[in-house]
Amino acid sequence: MLNPMTTRSINIFRRLGLTLLMLVGLVLVIMVLALQLQPSVPASRALDNVDINTIEQLIVDNAPERISTPGERIVHLDRGELNLLTAFALQTVPGMRDVAAEVSLQAGNARVDVAAPVRLPFATFYLNLSTQLLARERGVEIGSVRAGNLPIPIALVNFALEVTQRRLANSYVNYQELADLQRNVRQVAFEDEAIVITLDWEPSLIASVQNQAEQLLLRAEDRERILQYYTRIEEVVAQLPEGTRSVSLTTLLAPLFATARGAVAAGADPITENRTLLQALSLYVNETAIRELTGEEISRAEWRRRVRVTIQRRPDLAQHFTTSAAITASSGAGVAGILYNSKEVHDARYRTGFSFSDLTANIAGVTFGDVATATAEGARRLQDALLAQAEEADYMPPVSRDNAGITEEDFSQQYQDRNSEAYRERVAAIERQISELPLYSQGPHSRSTP
Repeated sequence: MLNPMTTRSINIFRRLGLTLLMLVGLVLVIMVLALQLQPSVPASRALDNVDINTIEQLIVDNAPERISTPGERIVHLDRGELNLLTAFALQTVPGMRDVAAEVSLQAGNARVDVAAPVRLPFATFYLNLSTQLLARERGVEIGSVRAGNLPIPIALVNFALEVTQRRLANSYVNYQELADLQRNVRQVAFEDEAIVITLDWEPSLIASVQNQAEQLLLRAEDRERILQYYTRIEEVVAQLPEGTRSVSLTTLLAPLFATARGAVAAGADPITENRTLLQALSLYVNETAIRELTGEEISRAEWRRRVRVTIQRRPDLAQHFTTSAAITASSGAGVAGILYNSKEVHDARYRTGFSFSDLTANIAGVTFGDVATATAEGARRLQDALLAQAEEADYMPPVSRDNAGITEEDFSQQYQDRNSEAYRERVAAIERQISELPLYSQGPHSRSTP
């Protein structure tokens, strides 16, 4: 006969067992409802040259003629354009390449369907999310969310969004500037097969984000490293002969990568060191106030020691090169390509004209940033290569000294458009020339121009 204590223990274990079974059952029910055998959205195809050129043209067409002039701006995107931008975003963000999404539009609302694969040892399932968005006065509001056949409470969705935003704000230095752009949206209207966004163009805010493009989503933990490399640049500049006003980029690369190599020898991650080195270098070359990103003030003495950094005696080439390298290191070659190509097209339409010299510096910078951060082995190899006495011709091919750009009209007459065979051959020739440079020919690197 069991005593009361034994009976009580058995009952406790039974209740725990039943509770555990109920929890397991609940999880299984949720999985059955939420996970499905087939994706709700077909897998996205790889974007081709025409797709990338279309995205770049969208940026130019929706940008004002004078970026520094405030005013109202209306952005109109049809369903195809919106889905193209969505596909590019998913294929650019690390870890999201297997996720597919599709946006459908109708008067007053939109639906976003997302299919994310969930790979288990015995099978692959899909988390199919369907979100309804409603147009509101200052933006959009989530109307409903479903995960497969399981409706998700809006309160839970909003809570998850708030938690995500707080984590992003704590993780990235300039997240707030990007978030502040939302306040410029005056109205969002969903029409049949189109979305119309009315926004207030504030040059100061746009300029702040634009100046920080090379530090897009700068990680908070990288602040100290960027400051260290920026300080190293100042130390190198301080040792230059009195009266020096400009130096080749090569003058800075060797000591900076020697510092990075020393940090790696002490146990640091080579990719992280190279990434933060390039971010600090871009800050200095483009004369961006470092306090905008790090909260650190720069003394007047440091600014008095500033010199212009050049490639082939041109500061603009050094700016294009280092900016593209830093954007590639922090956000990827795809983002860098979109940004620099759209800028050249904008210049061709409104400003100094399309420049193949600038384009060459951009492609070389993307290649440099990709080699510096794509793999740990490649990062170390680049550090070792730059410890020797490098020359500009090792990382940047010679370009024409003609600073006159090609107007949009002249460009159309010579090349028709950027999808033409003549233009693609010109860009391919530049890419081949860069790939054959000593610094890049020793290992694999991605092609930088879509």
